[in-house]
Amino acid sequence: MKTRCSELVRFLFIVFPAVWALTPPVSAQPRPSLGLRFSAGRPTLSLAGEVGTVYSIQYATDLSSTNPWVDRTLLQAQGASNDWTDPSAPTPGQRFYRAVSVPAPADTNLVFIQPGTFTMGSPTNEALRHTDEDQHLVTISRGLWIGRYLVTQGDYLAVVGSNPSYFTSAHGYSDDLTRPVETVSWYDATNYCGLRTQQERAGGLIPTNYVYRLPTEAEWEYADRAGTTTAFYLGSGLQSGQANFYGYEEYDASVGTISNPSGIVLDATTAVGSYAASGWGLYDMIGNVYDWCQDWYGVYPGGSVIDPQGAVTGSERVLRGGYFSTLARYCRSAFRYINDPDYRYDALGLRVVLAPGQP
Repeated sequence: MKTRCSELVRFLFIVFPAVWALTPPVSAQPRPSLGLRFSAGRPTLSLAGEVGTVYSIQYATDLSSTNPWVDRTLLQAQGASNDWTDPSAPTPGQRFYRAVSVPAPADTNLVFIQPGTFTMGSPTNEALRHTDEDQHLVTISRGLWIGRYLVTQGDYLAVVGSNPSYFTSAHGYSDDLTRPVETVSWYDATNYCGLRTQQERAGGLIPTNYVYRLPTEAEWEYADRAGTTTAFYLGSGLQSGQANFYGYEEYDASVGTISNPSGIVLDATTAVGSYAASGWGLYDMIGNVYDWCQDWYGVYPGGSVIDPQGAVTGSERVLRGGYFSTLARYCRSAFRYINDPDYRYDALGLRVVLAPGQP
């Protein structure tokens, strides 16, 4: 996959004035354009481009041939304009910006997630919430692609060459490579991401500076919520049959656990995509298997934060989303599960992110 560097717009900003220049068109595809204004002293860029196309918004501190362009974010053109504020820009300072179109990944099961701001955690009146779910404002300043589905047994087998999953014919289940891979540790999950990055770079399927990785905990919750503020992206409650979880124990945010003796308990994984997707088209963010996240577990920071990466050090990594035999309360969007990074069992799986490597 190659970027089309001819389609770019350059901006210079200092504290007050802004100037720009547009490169000549060399293709039939509409050129992107960037508008610039300031918001609270920060540059806010307005992107106009071909709807659905993802653009890399890049910056440089000068235009010398030795000064590299740095990927700052990915932004998808979704209408007449799309605004994005660069929270990392120095004030005062100087930056040149350009927009470079990025072809869609070869893997069509990746969903683009636009940058944005959301409230992470649970409100104090959400029944049975945990004390480590304090609400705080989080800005995800970098757009990214995330897996529409959990990584399947077939996906894992194709990249790693083995299938560690419990739910196979070796243990009395049908062989179905569309089930999510499980019995993977955090180290197994990150190894899968690294190997897939190497393989797809070698095949020219992703740019050399792009990587597969696990989502941060904040990215996962942002993608899961898809703009919702309720206990689940499905609403304030979770009922048997809506996802693969322990259906005898349902949940409502106003009252807590609700017993359902007729609920569905499969006690096994199901093929990915078997239940309703979130508003952003992601499946199995509720139940089936937990998703490993990149972060060490730690206390949330206070106040508003930008692109949090979790605790600097720790002993346990974060997992999100619940699994096939857990209660509904543990499938809430804000619930945080943790485990040793070397631990494996049949409830632990993964979902990938594709994004430029961090500068």
